Amino acid sequence: MEIVRTSSFWRDLKGILDYFDDVHAEDVAFRFLDALDKMIDSIEEFPDLGSPWESSKPRRGGLRFRLVKGFENHVLLYRRDDQHIDILRLVHGSQDIEELLG
Repeated sequence: MEIVRTSSFWRDLKGILDYFDDVHAEDVAFRFLDALDKMIDSIEEFPDLGSPWESSKPRRGGLRFRLVKGFENHVLLYRRDDQHIDILRLVHGSQDIEELLG
């Protein structure tokens, strides 16, 4: 199944990596990227393992999430259909995720 990383995902990732750079935690950034890559590979293989995102908004139906292993404050949100998996957002759990989803 094809993985599609949205522009929002790339923006989110850049913000996280910029933060690690700002606090001089380049080694943490590399560990984060490794954990994220492994998780996306896992989602590609087992897309239904992610937990369903519960929302009162119907357009969020089918949205799933996973926590980045070793960085459990970071949440990856994605949606799948029969042909591909859209990696939508990568956010810190302290953020208002419903607000970020628009």
